[in-house]
Amino acid sequence: MTEAAFTAAVSENSARLYSLALSYTRCADDANDILQNTFIKLWNRQERFEDAVSMQKWLTRVCVNECKSYLRSPFRRRTVSLAACQNAYQLDKDADYDLLAAVMRLPQKERVAIHLFYFEGYQISEIAATLRTKEATVKTRLRRARAHLKTMLGDDYCDEL
Repeated sequence: MTEAAFTAAVSENSARLYSLALSYTRCADDANDILQNTFIKLWNRQERFEDAVSMQKWLTRVCVNECKSYLRSPFRRRTVSLAACQNAYQLDKDADYDLLAAVMRLPQKERVAIHLFYFEGYQISEIAATLRTKEATVKTRLRRARAHLKTMLGDDYCDEL
């Protein structure tokens, strides 16, 4: 991979992968570390990608794996408040902050499914492939997450979910 192609890949995918890592870790600094590790693996990769889409999917898979490795690590025992993470997302209104706070309180598996589906725009089949799980499992996680959000935020807020 040339330096120019690498720079372009970093600029095109940084925000997306950062928010994915943040949804796993709930900490901006840890998300940055995971993002850095993901791009180091891209730089060291010897094989070429067929197209930009295959590179994006590979980067997403590597980022998810890095997040899972981080979560298994004993180093992660510390936690950070939501306020430390709120600047990572563009929050326009208090309602957006309430939604982000509710999403961050979801269990990790549900939070990641919601993030990939709503924030990243992935299809259920793509989420299943990325997380290496069945489509039915993704649908169940989304359904449970929506139910949890509806409980946390109320019926009126969740009509669009």
